[in-house]
Amino acid sequence: MSILTFNEACSFVTEIAFSEKLYESETSCIFVEIDPTAGIDDIDRFCSFVNHNNSVNLVIVGILNCSDEELPSNFLKSFDILLTDSRLSRLPAFVEDISIAIQELDEMISLHTQPALVLAHLLRQKAYQNVSQGLVLESLSYGMLQSGSQFKAWLNQRGDIARVLDEKPVVLASRSDESLEIYLNRPERSNAYSSDMRDQLFDFLQIARFDEAVTKVKLHGLGKSFCSGGDLAEFGSVDFPPDGHIIRMHRSPALSSHSIADKLEVYLHGVCAGAGIEIPAFASRVFGNESVEIFLPEISMGLIPGAGGTVSLPRRIGPQKTAYLAMSGKTLSLSDALAWGLIDEAVEYEPNY
Repeated sequence: MSILTFNEACSFVTEIAFSEKLYESETSCIFVEIDPTAGIDDIDRFCSFVNHNNSVNLVIVGILNCSDEELPSNFLKSFDILLTDSRLSRLPAFVEDISIAIQELDEMISLHTQPALVLAHLLRQKAYQNVSQGLVLESLSYGMLQSGSQFKAWLNQRGDIARVLDEKPVVLASRSDESLEIYLNRPERSNAYSSDMRDQLFDFLQIARFDEAVTKVKLHGLGKSFCSGGDLAEFGSVDFPPDGHIIRMHRSPALSSHSIADKLEVYLHGVCAGAGIEIPAFASRVFGNESVEIFLPEISMGLIPGAGGTVSLPRRIGPQKTAYLAMSGKTLSLSDALAWGLIDEAVEYEPNY
C-alpha cells in the first residue's frame, strides 16, 4: 500500500489499460495525496473519469493536506472517502493519525472487498437524494451480498446461534394527546434489531404517519443501549434473498421514519450500531448522552448497511463520511457524532418507560 500523488493517481486511473491492470493487480483501493503545492494539473480529467465510471472496482481515498476551501468542491467530492488530520476542513473525516487510519482502512477494504466495492458503487449513484429510490437500491445490493462468499464466510465463522423467542412485546408505546412515545424493548439483548422488532416498530411508526393528530414522536431504547444492531442469530435465516428484499420493501421502518421526520425525535445512549443509527438518522432531531457509541459493523460481516443507512447517513453527513464510517469500522463518541452531525444535541438522559 502506497500513497500516490494526484498526478500519479490521475495517470493510473485514466490510462487505456486501466481495467486490465486493476484486475491483474487485485488492487481494491488507492490513496491519493491532495496538496495544491505539489501541483494538481488535470482536475477536470480526473473528475470526468470519476463521474463517468461509477462502476470502477476501486475505492478512491483522498488525503487532504490543505483547507477544503482551496480546491473546487466538485473535485473533492469525486473521492469515495476524504480524510484529513487538520481541523481546518469540515468536508473530510478528521483522523488523529493519517498513517494509522490509512493502514487500518486498507486492511479492512482488502479483507472485505466485496461489500466495500458494492457500497462505493451504491453511494456513487447518489440514490440517497431520493429516499424511496435509495432504499430500493440499498435493499437490492444487500440481498445480492447475502449470496456472496464473504458473507457466507462470516456466517461460518459466527457458527450456529439459537434464536431467542421473546415472550413480551419487543416494542412498547404510550400516547398522550398529540404525543407518541415509542420504546425498543429488548433490554436484555441490548435491543438487538430482530424481525419482530422491525415489524412492531413499523406498525407504531405507521400510526404516527397516518394519524394527523399525532404531532410529536419520540423514539427510545430501554436498557443500557439504544440498539446494538441486527440480531446476529437471524443473519442467514432468509433462504432466498429476493424474499428478504420484498419483506424489506413491504415493512420499512426507514421509509416510515423519513415520512414522519419533521415530528420524529430520537434519544440515543449506549451502543448505537447498524440499525441503531441508520433509522435514527432519518429523524429531524437526534439527541444523545455521553455513553453513545456509534458504529456500522456490516462491512466486516460481508454486507452493507441494510436498515436504511446508505440513505439516511449520506443525507446527514455526506457519502464520504458514510463510506469511511462503514469501511473503517470506526466507533464515534458523542463528541465525534456532534462534530459530524449525526447527533444534533447532547443531553443528560436515561430511558424510562
